[in-house]
Amino acid sequence: MKVCLPVFLALFAVIPPAVAQLRADGATASFRGSLPPKPTAALSAEQEKALEDRLRPLLAEFESVKKHPSSADAAIFLKAVRYALDFDEWYDKKPEDGVKKANALLDEAAKRIASLREGKTPWMEGSGQKVLGFYSAIDDSPQPYGVEVPEGLEIGEKEVPMWIWLHGRGDTATDLPFVYSRLMAKKPGQFQPQGSIVIHPFGRYCNGWKSAGETDVFEARDAAKERFKVDPNRIVLAGFSMGGAGAWHIGAHFADQWACVHTGAGFVDVKRYQKLTPEKMPPSYEQTLWNVYDVPAYARNFLNVPLISYSGENDSQRDSADYMTEVLAKEGLTRPHLIGPGMGHKYHPEVIKDVQALIEKAVEKGRDPKPKKVVLQTRCTRYGKMFWVTVTALKQAWEDTRVEAQIDDAAKQVVVKTSNVACLELDLAEVLGDNAATYQLSLDGKVVPFSARGYVNEAEQGWTSAPRGTLSQIKGSGFDGPADQAFQDRFIIVLPDAPCAHPQVDQWVKAESAHFIQRWRSLMRGDPVVKKASELTADEREGLGVTLCLWGDAKGNSLLASLMNHLPIAWTDKTLRLGDKTFDASHHVPVLTYQWPVRPIHAQRIVLNSGLSFREAHDRTNSLQNPKLPDWAILDITQPPTAESAGRVVAADFFDAKWQVK
Repeated sequence: MKVCLPVFLALFAVIPPAVAQLRADGATASFRGSLPPKPTAALSAEQEKALEDRLRPLLAEFESVKKHPSSADAAIFLKAVRYALDFDEWYDKKPEDGVKKANALLDEAAKRIASLREGKTPWMEGSGQKVLGFYSAIDDSPQPYGVEVPEGLEIGEKEVPMWIWLHGRGDTATDLPFVYSRLMAKKPGQFQPQGSIVIHPFGRYCNGWKSAGETDVFEARDAAKERFKVDPNRIVLAGFSMGGAGAWHIGAHFADQWACVHTGAGFVDVKRYQKLTPEKMPPSYEQTLWNVYDVPAYARNFLNVPLISYSGENDSQRDSADYMTEVLAKEGLTRPHLIGPGMGHKYHPEVIKDVQALIEKAVEKGRDPKPKKVVLQTRCTRYGKMFWVTVTALKQAWEDTRVEAQIDDAAKQVVVKTSNVACLELDLAEVLGDNAATYQLSLDGKVVPFSARGYVNEAEQGWTSAPRGTLSQIKGSGFDGPADQAFQDRFIIVLPDAPCAHPQVDQWVKAESAHFIQRWRSLMRGDPVVKKASELTADEREGLGVTLCLWGDAKGNSLLASLMNHLPIAWTDKTLRLGDKTFDASHHVPVLTYQWPVRPIHAQRIVLNSGLSFREAHDRTNSLQNPKLPDWAILDITQPPTAESAGRVVAADFFDAKWQVK
């Protein structure tokens, strides 16, 4: 029965001690002022032309095999060279080395295209290092990942464990060097677990395993599970430095997915890691949005999974692990925190053996996919699921929210305690099967019948059933805003068909939409789906399975004009009004994310005039690559866009629980 609610170590092998260490200005020691950095050994025009002349016919040949299930294995090589040429990504000591790497990738692409044409994938055979690809559901882009298959491991005979290794920050580790390093890797990574494969997600380059980088981990995991016979209950999440930060936050937010989580160094929050004092604090809404990723806000989730940490004795990032020791202790949890004596930002050669032994012990036990006790802590519904418990709406958005659920078989009772939960889904059929109907449900001390499909907790009425169709009428159900959250899933950039009403607004829209497209390509390493409003299909216009990222105003964007009656703004040629605030439409632009019900269990979701809200100035450290704006903001565009903002914020806030202006 179901109770529901409205719904690189070679990049990995060696991490230099300086990588990811925090400088006095908050930047990583390797940061050169931009991502991707400017070239250190730029190619000549003749060298670039030679590569382009090789790439062009291979792209044409690739079209003949594009529909092959493994075509992404070839596409990743072509994309790596294409992006290196587009963004001038040449980081070797001399141009000839970059040319050598690019040609090696084109050679491999040619071989794989030829094999795919014959229906063969010889690179999948045998053990050793492999570099594979998949097409991301976010933007259809081919994304690479590395795989290590140990000698003697027979894939396909029985299910095997898998380690997911998250690499450290590498400002120059764009597609070409990442793919080349995995293709030419001669040495295995630091961990060589017996009888296990190790995969190395790319993580969309250098974003701290957040945003699309987070999605990349799960897409790489699922791609590897499909191609190798992986035991879903013996998957390890591990990483070091930026990868350690990724293991901290992905491990905490998705604690039900892993047999073990290993964190090697890595930051866990913004304020403490950045050493922010009151005079340096950003606006309150940005501080609120730190709770999207800050690990302490999700610490209790580690009660669901073994956690093993490592720090170098003299590593500045040890402070984060020590801080988490304090946070976890308050929740009644202690975990092994191994220290490498005398070490800076790297593993101790002996202590790493102890780390591996502890991880392998947890893997041997494996993950229980149907635990009788579940603990959940969250600040938003995107991270509101833990095993058979799902929070689909909060009473107070971005506040501490908790659920403890336990099945008492002897008493035939399911006992659930909640805090700050408005809507809750319990998949009792998942854990109890046909016996669910024989159990009694106790919610916050009151016995509740659960023959209905769902329950909603309203303070004055207590727990009452709620029809599933109310899913899209409340804020939550996996989407809480802000705009950045939409770019973790599939989206389409919808450009205007005609000029905006005011020249200054039109110029801003053209510049900022182009900036987002270019930034997505350069930082998130994919070609976003871009269409004019008039080019959308009927399903796309309705937002089925996709977020529409609309640019422009009602005069320039025909789709936006048709949706204006659903939005909480009044926007004419003269004025822009949101709530009780009115602005001059000639030089103010609304930036917002919003959704409203179209039909039961389906909401139309849009982002208006916004891309990723963190910008180039925030790339100096992954800890700052977080959402910078709440659900809505009004920008005065007389202040030109900068590396920190798209304009001057004159008003900003979150919508209420029903997507209305507070």
